Amino acid sequence: MDQPFASQINFVCFCSESVLLNQQSMTDHIRRCQVYRQSSPFFQKFEQLQVERMQRQHLFALKSEFYVFIEKVDALIKAGEDRQASSFIQKPPQFGNGSQIQQRNNSQINQQPPFAQKQNEVDIFKSMQQLQKLEECKVCGRQVHADIITYFEHCFTPICRPCLMKQIEKDSKNSTAFFCPNQLCKKVMAEQELIQLLGREKHDQYATIMVERQFNIVKCSACSEQGAFEKGSHITTLKDPVTNQQLQPKYVEHYLNNRFMCFNQKCRTEQCKECKAVPYHLGMTCEEYKIKKASKCCRYCDQLIHNVQLHMPEALQDICQEKECQEKAQFACNKMLACRHPCPGFKNEQICSTCLNDQCCKGDQKGDDYCNICFVEGLKNAPVIQSKCGHIFHYTCILKRLDVKWNGPRIVFKFCLCPLCNSWLEFQPSQPQNLVNQYYLLFQDVMKKSLDRLKYENRDKDEKLNKVGEQFYGKPQEYAMAIYCYYQCFKCKTPYFGGAKDCQRALEEGDKQYKPEELICANCCDVPVGETCQIHGKEYIEFKCKFCCQIAVWFCWGTTHFCEDCHKRQCNGDYVSKIPKEKLPKCPGKDKCPIKMEHKPNGEEQALGCAICRNQRANQQNF
Repeated sequence: MDQPFASQINFVCFCSESVLLNQQSMTDHIRRCQVYRQSSPFFQKFEQLQVERMQRQHLFALKSEFYVFIEKVDALIKAGEDRQASSFIQKPPQFGNGSQIQQRNNSQINQQPPFAQKQNEVDIFKSMQQLQKLEECKVCGRQVHADIITYFEHCFTPICRPCLMKQIEKDSKNSTAFFCPNQLCKKVMAEQELIQLLGREKHDQYATIMVERQFNIVKCSACSEQGAFEKGSHITTLKDPVTNQQLQPKYVEHYLNNRFMCFNQKCRTEQCKECKAVPYHLGMTCEEYKIKKASKCCRYCDQLIHNVQLHMPEALQDICQEKECQEKAQFACNKMLACRHPCPGFKNEQICSTCLNDQCCKGDQKGDDYCNICFVEGLKNAPVIQSKCGHIFHYTCILKRLDVKWNGPRIVFKFCLCPLCNSWLEFQPSQPQNLVNQYYLLFQDVMKKSLDRLKYENRDKDEKLNKVGEQFYGKPQEYAMAIYCYYQCFKCKTPYFGGAKDCQRALEEGDKQYKPEELICANCCDVPVGETCQIHGKEYIEFKCKFCCQIAVWFCWGTTHFCEDCHKRQCNGDYVSKIPKEKLPKCPGKDKCPIKMEHKPNGEEQALGCAICRNQRANQQNF
């Protein structure tokens, strides 16, 4: 005898998995199948009851109702098994209009041959499955497959997954929580529901975004440092970086709400909280900045170019016709780099500079970084030049730095050092390199004269040079350059000795105005030097103190000779240089004069001959 058809066919779940048609297999599958639990009207209705909130007596009543229902179902199953030709299959719970399905009565089924009845049962089951696959989403109103329909505890309304994901995506951008897309509900979705929808990893990503928005947490685009953003206080002096006019209120408000500096003290990158632009786009909203970035803008002033000069080389077509930008273009390289960006370097350079475009720049210096000489514009806002140490500066800034040279009368060579690493500047063949070469020859001259004077004054035996642990131990060249002042003669441009370093400080404290034309060497000095030493020339000619009848020890500011006493008074704030000539001490005459010779009145410069020869004759070593 053939086995009943019910034992020969499996149950096809909502998840499309085939399950053996027996009590244990069905129970095990339903317990673990989330799709079945979300799709079954029975489960949805049961979860809607919220049994955990029921009182104990109501729970007993509910359990009793289940038993009555189970007994009825068991009776139907047993009746089907008793009929030899029966092929009744337990139907999955119905959705929607499942109750409208036409069902044959038992007498009609029994009248058909077993094979026909079996085929009929299969057709009915397939039809029922087809009906169960469609369900109306109450948000978009479309008939969708039941597999993508979801019910929530807070809102027992069928909602399709696309509507849910659209709402989640919207809330992730604008809100601090995820809300039910049902307009009649709008309750906050539970965390567990979101995890079931999105998966743990995606849920955690969205949760991080929500927490950052809720507590206004921002992350630096440069170093990823995080911190709580605080809106800026009211500002009325913000000006447009291009027009220099006061910003409109909407731009000021955008600035206060979005502009911030990185919390990391080593980073301090200026940026926009909303669109992550670096630096912050002052005078534009994020949308305006996005449009501008997509348009052709001047590489120097960043303004839109309305009439591209197609007759110009391709590399110069992104420079507008404004006067300032055209002046910069006179120094600009006209080559295109391999990355198809214009070279940011200078005209006629042999080796093109590194690309400063955001997409290409991989070095420590970016196009938006300020030039470390002018600190006014970003590197990309003017033609640049790159030193062999790898650091980049504005080409015209380097030229200006080398032209200005040192500040004040004393020759110093800091202007020839890289502002970032203090190495001697060195460039490819160019005008800046020609200037650097000239200053290197001057540096060698000053260094040689400093060392000669160190030995002449017997200061090569100073403790600072010979004691272990001292700053200048074993470094006579650096020591000599540090303690002596050399000035550049205004007439012949050669360096000459101008005293010790302390004299320079006295000059600054005395508020004496520096005039380059007062810096004159002995060879060019209008002060009569008397005889010229046949051995040492004029470099060591000795002078009388300008303010008294003593031998001058100090020659300060490149113009004035002091004896030791007058020099101390000057350094202590008793400025003898400010005493009128008629009030200075009068010379008592040749016989009583400390220097035993006739000389000009105090208040005037006078040379007394070669100091080295004089010291040799007097056997003195303490010049």
